[in-house]
Amino acid sequence: MKKLMRSLSVDLRKSFFGYGFLLCVLVVFLLCFASVIYIDGQTGKEYTAIEIIANRSKLPNIEFSGMSILHISVNPYLTLFLPVLSSIPFVTLFCAERTGGNLRFVIMRTGKAVYCLSKFLSALISGAVTVYSGFMLYSVAILIVFGKDGSISELMKIYAGIAVYGAVSVLPAFLLSSFIKNKYMICCFPFIFMHFYYTAIAKLQDYFNAHDNWEAIMKISFLYTSEIKEIFFSKNVSAVIFYCALTVLTFIGFYLIMNRRVDYGQ
Repeated sequence: MKKLMRSLSVDLRKSFFGYGFLLCVLVVFLLCFASVIYIDGQTGKEYTAIEIIANRSKLPNIEFSGMSILHISVNPYLTLFLPVLSSIPFVTLFCAERTGGNLRFVIMRTGKAVYCLSKFLSALISGAVTVYSGFMLYSVAILIVFGKDGSISELMKIYAGIAVYGAVSVLPAFLLSSFIKNKYMICCFPFIFMHFYYTAIAKLQDYFNAHDNWEAIMKISFLYTSEIKEIFFSKNVSAVIFYCALTVLTFIGFYLIMNRRVDYGQ
């Protein structure tokens, strides 16, 4: 346990004290402002958070609640880029360690099991903290402008959900890092994968929609990773089981791939 905690603290310190982490937090913060908050029923015009802030005087008949805005502040751009943004702090460190030739010596000190578990936990934590930090800065700005109309417990559930969202988003890049050393490829592949993943879910929902199977559409909605943010409100058992299983399988895949090498320093 001491080896694990020592190794984890070193990994997290390297992940958080870098320009990559600060840049990702800033990008998450800015992308949140691109979330569509309101759609004009007459014109069909979509208003993002930043547009609502800039045009509040032109929308006098619409009441905007700070807490309700936070509930829906996940836009498609953030969803697509989150697997990249959440993984950069971990991937940059891990790839540098592998290409620099230090992997062999680290494993000799900690052991293979502790090493893999430390990397797994550091990836989840760094991803969660990156997304949480960017969203928290955004929430502060929103609550200052629109006021706080909910309870502290409601706000904490939103924060907890966004942290889980960030942790789950890092899983594709984490698994890829077990057999790819190029950090640019590791970060780009999840972006491409998420595009096809969301397209497949949309096609599946279109199929059920054509057959008027609304129950099936609602049941598979948890497959959209953006729904994770509301997991502490919806209390969807299927979503909890699915993402817990996905997390465990990702770690098992990483562990097996890393330990099948003849030379563990490569």
